[in-house]
Amino acid sequence: MHSISPRMAAARRLAAPVVIMAVAACSSARPAPPPAPAPEPAAAAPVAALPPMAPARAAGTYVLQATIQGRTIPAPAPAPAAPLRRGRAAAAPAQAPAASLQLTARPPAALDPAAPSVRQLAATVALPGYTLSPRGRLAQAASWWPVGGDSLVVFFTQPRRAAAISLRGVLRGDSLSGDVWYTSTSSGAEFQLGTFTAVRRRAR
Repeated sequence: MHSISPRMAAARRLAAPVVIMAVAACSSARPAPPPAPAPEPAAAAPVAALPPMAPARAAGTYVLQATIQGRTIPAPAPAPAAPLRRGRAAAAPAQAPAASLQLTARPPAALDPAAPSVRQLAATVALPGYTLSPRGRLAQAASWWPVGGDSLVVFFTQPRRAAAISLRGVLRGDSLSGDVWYTSTSSGAEFQLGTFTAVRRRAR
């Protein structure tokens, strides 16, 4: 058995702390574990869609006015002409064609296949420059349907232009107001034409 010299024993005693410190340094150099992921926020409860209004609530005859591309339809009544000299009768000013809207609570005689809803109700609309009334009538056939809450859509086609016009509005009391939209029935493209207001006539 070989004996360890006093010099080697002293060297080993000095090396032991160095090894311990190196091991401790290696242990401290290890990366910290990643933090736990934050809990995901709870999903918001879905908002229930508002039920559509009863058709009878919107039924009635309305006086319609629209503003399309900066033009008011029907045009405002012209100012009265200045009185003429004695002996001549003043000509009555020309009256602009009336614009009107009638909504009923009954289904139409036939569904409009171009309309984007099968829950159609019968309506008529007169909007000079945009509707085409049959001979002997003052308004064009249209359809309408409630879409939820106080909102509704009035829809009528323009066969000669392969287009459709829709009035998309909100009913508040006897007043209906919203936007006028143009839809191409061939391509489906659509854009807003203007705005409209309609006031329901009360039976006397």
